[in-house]
Amino acid sequence: MPEKDENWRPKLRRIEDPIAEDFWEYTTPSGKQRISRLTVGRPVHYPERRLWYCPVLIEGYTKPRFRPIFGMGPVDSLMNAMTFVRRFFEENFEVLPGAMPASAQRTRPPGVAKRSAPQRTPQKKHPRKARTRRAK
Repeated sequence: MPEKDENWRPKLRRIEDPIAEDFWEYTTPSGKQRISRLTVGRPVHYPERRLWYCPVLIEGYTKPRFRPIFGMGPVDSLMNAMTFVRRFFEENFEVLPGAMPASAQRTRPPGVAKRSAPQRTPQKKHPRKARTRRAK
């Protein structure tokens, strides 16, 4: 029987070890177009309750923002987390995985990195003096 007091659940502020992350573009049941970031974390042991959980984030859907999805073991918690993600997928329409939000799209061709500092000009090398051998 589930407990009424949910204060026993861990309070997550971030997903420490993500194992899957993606952006999905979709239409909500109310007809709004959205893009959400989905992140699923590696299963974590929760010894206080002898359970495991996978942290899950689906922007605009999970409340609290980072939600622990529990199971009796690591694989069970991962299966339950993916069932939760599947339910989100099935509740929405025209889901397009792999979408990139406008703020994350590249403006350069792949492989061309932005320079973090202005390029330095090489300094002039001083001519080396020839070494002389000591006479013994």
